[in-house]
Amino acid sequence: MKNYPRLYGEPLKDPLQTKPLLRDPELHWKKGRSAYEAAHSWVNGNINHEGGMPRSVRALLDQAPEWTDAEVAIGLFEHATPLDTLRGPSNNDLLVICRLQDALGVIAVEAKAGEPFGELVSVWNSTPGRSARLAWACDFFSVDMEACGGLRWQLFHRTVSAIIEAKRFHSPHAIMLVHDFGEKVSWREDYTAFAGIIGIANADIGRLSDPKIVDGVSLRIGWLRDAVS
Repeated sequence: MKNYPRLYGEPLKDPLQTKPLLRDPELHWKKGRSAYEAAHSWVNGNINHEGGMPRSVRALLDQAPEWTDAEVAIGLFEHATPLDTLRGPSNNDLLVICRLQDALGVIAVEAKAGEPFGELVSVWNSTPGRSARLAWACDFFSVDMEACGGLRWQLFHRTVSAIIEAKRFHSPHAIMLVHDFGEKVSWREDYTAFAGIIGIANADIGRLSDPKIVDGVSLRIGWLRDAVS
């Protein structure tokens, strides 16, 4: 399995400790922005709440029987997941490994505060290397490349990263979770269109989707709206 260096430091006891991990700390570390809000939600939730996660996340996970009473085993901010090559990994805002009732579960968190899910596939797919990566991702979900031009590329690679990391941790369960801190709902149609193309049923805001087996992993996607800190 492809890998990046994966030695991590001391436990996070203050949201501010995540700031140096950001690509552009001065730009992204602002109240109301997704990186700032996710750090405050998850670090404080890890310290103060049952299961080591925000109460809102715990309530969402409890919708699925296999995720009921999940507990955080470890959370990794800005975690890079190699995709088809070692170049251009999927940089998860947060990767969470959970203890479930009888196994581990992996959550790839995509934090949002009104931002789109990256470029449209039709715009992003501009080089032979990207075309090869798109073909690889489409093969992952057994979908036709020609049907994906109107989808958002970020949803593809973040969801693939959840499956890849589940396999790394020998986990039978994975979730790609949109943790949304925006003032209003944005880009819902992109999310539901992606779910429809990859064959995920009942994907909507405020719920976990039905599961689908992808490469031997039971995959769900979810969208949680949350309050700013």
